[in-house]
Formats: sequence, structure tokens, C-alpha cells
Amino acid sequence: MRRRLNTGFVRLLQGTVLGLVAGHASAQALPFLMPGDSALRSNVEALSEAGETPLTTTWPLPSLDIKAERRDEMRGYNQPGSALDAGWYLSGASHPTKLRTFADTPRETAEAGVQSGWTAGDYAGGAIRFGYALHPSDEMHYRLDGTYAAWRFGNWWTSIGQVDRWWGPGWDGSLLLSSNARSIPGLALDRASSTPFSSKWLSWIGPWRLSLFLDHMESRRADFGNTLLYGDRFTFSPVHGLEIGLARTAEFCGTTRPCGVSTFFDMLTARSNRKYNPIIDNTGAIDLTLQKKSAQRSAIDLKWRPGSLPAAVYWQQYGEVFDSGNLRPRQLTELFGIESTQLATGLGRLRLFLEYANTACGAIGFNGQDKPTYGCAYEKDTWHAGYRYRGRAIGDSMDRDGIRWTVGGVLIDEKGHTFNLRLRHFDLNRDGIAQAGLLPHTVTTVEEKLYNTEFSVDGFHGTLRYSLGLGADYGGPVADPARWSGRGFLSLSQNW
Repeated sequence: MRRRLNTGFVRLLQGTVLGLVAGHASAQALPFLMPGDSALRSNVEALSEAGETPLTTTWPLPSLDIKAERRDEMRGYNQPGSALDAGWYLSGASHPTKLRTFADTPRETAEAGVQSGWTAGDYAGGAIRFGYALHPSDEMHYRLDGTYAAWRFGNWWTSIGQVDRWWGPGWDGSLLLSSNARSIPGLALDRASSTPFSSKWLSWIGPWRLSLFLDHMESRRADFGNTLLYGDRFTFSPVHGLEIGLARTAEFCGTTRPCGVSTFFDMLTARSNRKYNPIIDNTGAIDLTLQKKSAQRSAIDLKWRPGSLPAAVYWQQYGEVFDSGNLRPRQLTELFGIESTQLATGLGRLRLFLEYANTACGAIGFNGQDKPTYGCAYEKDTWHAGYRYRGRAIGDSMDRDGIRWTVGGVLIDEKGHTFNLRLRHFDLNRDGIAQAGLLPHTVTTVEEKLYNTEFSVDGFHGTLRYSLGLGADYGGPVADPARWSGRGFLSLSQNW
């Protein structure tokens, strides 16, 4: 056993060294741009506004969709961006926030590690990140979050690893899939370049991208250990300025659950999601063959910048139910927003946005009699641990039954500093349901109202890259007097 462990460690060390050597030999960009850096995202959006990068709402974003002469400058502070990036990273936080956004703020009180990028031409590449977390909330000290290896075959990247994903146009949240929870290990297939179809029958779709993944969730889940998480997303742009996304995820398999070719087919076609959990005799025994074989969720989103207007509107609708008998999302939650283009000002390049999200099922309707259904979103009747991974919601960071209003901005000055500011109001866990399934609400078990502000600055001090942030909340449980609370974080990284 010890020999196998030593062999595995040697191979990992060899891979790291090879990555470092390759890094010093080439400055090639890595296969993907990762979510987490607001300045990087704002710059990518600016390329889209200039007509250079057609699709921007699916992260990780393949770097081959960026013009070759611009790829080296499109790097995030939070992960290796090229084969030259190899070094150490360190982050710490006082009272880490549970209400994460697109920005990569620390999840734990302290984490440190080493990282490297590596490439082999335009046909292989990835990142190696090995870290240690102090007092982790999920009791997992050693981490490979952000590590992946990818190989390109034609216009497709195949990859293995565990990376953050952000599906949707929102800046503050994504209802179906966000980077709120830790990254989940798995396999993925992504279209490398969003070139349109050459067929005259399909060319109207315009630039398009397809992303697929199959992840393996924790072995000690509260419902079924080793549950698999599947996801697919199709985005396209039929006209310049309009991007449409269709996505879904599904939990299936797991310990004691059916798991085979037929199960995968039923999940893929959403056939099984129409079935409920019948009790077949008076002893309470359940026939597992009649249970739902997957927990399906879906989302539709769009982002539209009309003509040459210096602003875009965006929308995302999430459905808690999706099946082959009714191919539309149901039990809906909503997200709306408007953002400016990247504006040139005397201080630098500025982008502003206003965003609203509601994570209670059916909270928005055209009938005045419609009432929200609490205890619904991110919960399921078969997978009672819900849509969560290691103590955090996989969708929006508010978890279920929340409302969020956000005014935010990203400013990039001429020296490369990035300033992020968000002013937010939250109504959290509005019905005060502490626990709808096997796991409690991941943010608060009582109803809370909060006014929140978040500020951060990213930049360089010599060769040292830093991100410094401060946050303050006013409010709390509605049954208690309002109070102030604060937090801060610091992230550092440096190449060798």
C-alpha cells in the first residue's frame, strides 16, 4: 500500500516539474479562462461588445474563442492563465461570506498552496493546484480545486479535473450552476471554438457552444453517497448582441440507487423525472424501480444588447422540474439584470450593473393570486439532501427562498488595479423553514433581512499579485434587533 502511495506521489511530483519546465519554455495560454476574476470577465465582455468574442455566459470559457494576439493578456488573478504561471498562493478571511458572487472570494479562514500551468501546443494543457485549508468547513484539508488536464480533438476539448463553473449572464448569482460550492471532480467535453455551422440550414444559429460534464459528488452524502451530477449547456447567438442559453443538470445514481446504461438513458432523456415515490405495501417498503431515477433541473437565459446601445439586459429562469412529458422548466425562480458596456472614464474602464434574483418557486407570475412556494427550490423528494455539495448550494448562493437586489460596478484603472463595489439588500429564507429535506438551509435557518456592502481591490505590488476585500452587513434575523457585522479577506500569489 505504501509503495503504491509513494509511486502516486512521485508521478504527481513529476507532472508538476514537467509543468514548470514547459511553463518556462512557452507562454501559450491555457485551454480555459476560469470564473472568479471580475476584471477578466469585464474585459472578455468588452471583446464581445466589439464583435471579437461571440459567447460569454458559459465559464470556463475556451481560450480559443479569444483572438490569438489577445490571449496572453486575458488572465485571471485567481488561477494560472498561461504556461508561464507557476508559483504559490495564499488566502485568508475573517468570517468568510456565504453569499458569494462571480468574484472568487475565500471560502475558508485560511488556505495556501502551489500552482502551475502547462501546455503542449494548442492540443493539450491544464493547471495543477495543490492546497491546504485551515479549519475547513467541510473537514477536507487537502484540495485540488482548480486542477484540470485537457486534450483537444478537432474542435472539442475533453478534460478531467475539478474546476468552478458559472452558467448564466448574472454578475451576482447564477440560479442553476454557480461557483458558490466547491468544485466537483469529474469529466467534461467542451466545444473549443464557437464557429457557426457551415450548413445553410443551420447557419442561422450563428456562433454556438456545447458544454457537457459528469461529476462525482461526495461519498458521504446525507441521502445517497457517490451521487453523479450531469450537466449540459447549449449557447448560441443568432444575431450580434443576443446570446441565448439552454442548460440543465441532473443528480442520478448513488449508493443503493439504480445505476446502469438504462438509468443513464432515462436521465439523459428526462423520462424518469415524471415518476413519484410510490409506497407498494402496508409496511412502507418502496419499489426502487418505480422511483425517479434522476433529479432534473433546467434553466433558460438570454443576454441582449440592442443595436449600438451602451447597455445590455439579461434574464435567467430556473426550473425545479423538467421532464420528457413537458419540455419546459416548472416551479420557477427568476433573475433579471441590466449592465452597461465597458465605459471609458477619467478614472479608467468602468462597468455598472443592476441585478435582481428571487429563489422561491413561483414567486413571479402574471396572476395576482399567485403565491410563492417556499421550501421548494434546490430540494427534491428523492434526493433529500437537495442541490448542494459540501455544505453549499450548487445554484445561487442565497439557497432557496431568498430575494437579492444588487447595484455593482467594476473599475479597471490605467495601472491595472481593479476596484469592485457592490451594494446589496437580501431577504433570506423568507418563510423561515430551517430544513425542508435532510440538510438545513445553507445560509440561515431563520428568516433574515440584510443590507450589505462589499468592496475589493486587486492589483500588483512588484511581482506580488494581491486581492484585498472588506464587507459589512446591517440587519440579521427579523426576530432580533438589527446589528452591524464585518469581515475582510486577503489573497496573495506570486510566480517563482
